[in-house]
Amino acid sequence: MNKETLQQLWETLPPNNLMRDWQMEIAEITESTITLSMPVTERVTQIDGVLHGGATLALAETAGSLGAYLLYREEGEQIRGIELSANHVRAGRVGDTLYAKAICVNAGRTLQLWEIKVTNQDEKLISYCKFTTIRINY
Repeated sequence: MNKETLQQLWETLPPNNLMRDWQMEIAEITESTITLSMPVTERVTQIDGVLHGGATLALAETAGSLGAYLLYREEGEQIRGIELSANHVRAGRVGDTLYAKAICVNAGRTLQLWEIKVTNQDEKLISYCKFTTIRINY
């Protein structure tokens, strides 16, 4: 699957989908990575106005899941995330744009381990994430 095909599939998401509601977009796809972008708006902030860590994790998990879907899923399989952890190292602020770049560091037959770096528009690290996906038959 290439970027154009994925973009067409992305456009079929319902308008009330979390990814659409939070304005996530496909920024880049290479042979081994996928990068998504998301603006930091009031919709994804904590009570004190900074980026909510859960919103950061949703962006990271989406990037890793799409990467596994594109690179490792075969016909008749589904991809599921089974573990996600993160270290939040910098606050995101309203007006920032986040970029979640997912790189598979180990692609097993069943499990895939992803490194996902979430940065801002100035390429400063916001969160460092580790994500595990599993391929399952359905």
